[in-house]
Amino acid sequence: MPTVVPIDTLAPERYEVLKPFHVVVRPHGDEYTASFVEANINASGDTIEEAVRNVKDVILATFEDLLEHGESQLGPGPLRQVRVLQAFIRKPA
Repeated sequence: MPTVVPIDTLAPERYEVLKPFHVVVRPHGDEYTASFVEANINASGDTIEEAVRNVKDVILATFEDLLEHGESQLGPGPLRQVRVLQAFIRKPA
């Protein structure tokens, strides 16, 4: 049975959550997989908490990587992904 975890902070990282979003966590064998479905980002962990922590890390790493490349260099999939992420989080000035 999936668990829905609301995300309203990315602490301890200094990113602002513009609007809360949800991560869906599902058991997968002996682990859990956490998914931010709208941005097509997933991560796993041994516990629900670890999977959520790991998906937050992947969200931020993906966001940083996509911003570094710039929208003009992104294909349709990554461009959609960065736009979804920009709707939910912002890098501090």
